[in-house]
Amino acid sequence: QHTCQGAVRSPQVVKFLDHVLRHVAGEVVVILDRAMIHRSKAVQAFVQLHEHLSLVYLPPYAPELNPIELIWADLKRNIVGNFCALTTEMLTKRLKVGWQRVRRKSLPLAFIRGTPFTASLVTSAQISSWQSWKGVKPEC
Repeated sequence: QHTCQGAVRSPQVVKFLDHVLRHVAGEVVVILDRAMIHRSKAVQAFVQLHEHLSLVYLPPYAPELNPIELIWADLKRNIVGNFCALTTEMLTKRLKVGWQRVRRKSLPLAFIRGTPFTASLVTSAQISSWQSWKGVKPEC
């Protein structure tokens, strides 16, 4: 687990993707929103170098389609709701406990199923050889 102080930028996104590739075998599909850091030249160049990595971009202005928004809502409601951290270290520790809970295998799938659009992308990726998004720059 890794936390960042300050804004997350393209180098951290590349570092995250590299971490995922080192720990997940086989074809990897990462679903992202259209934040500029996810569409940067550095990220696109990294994807080009890794054949088994594909990025799927969600439609613009659609947080309700993004499973991470459900995860953040769950963390806010069940982990940090009514919790007053006196230090950033206390907050970081509490969030790490929450992320350990999210890492259970059934919970991420529940969040994906909670966003039907995203669930359809994942299902399509698993069932057939759907059009690879590798190297496709999202529309701005």
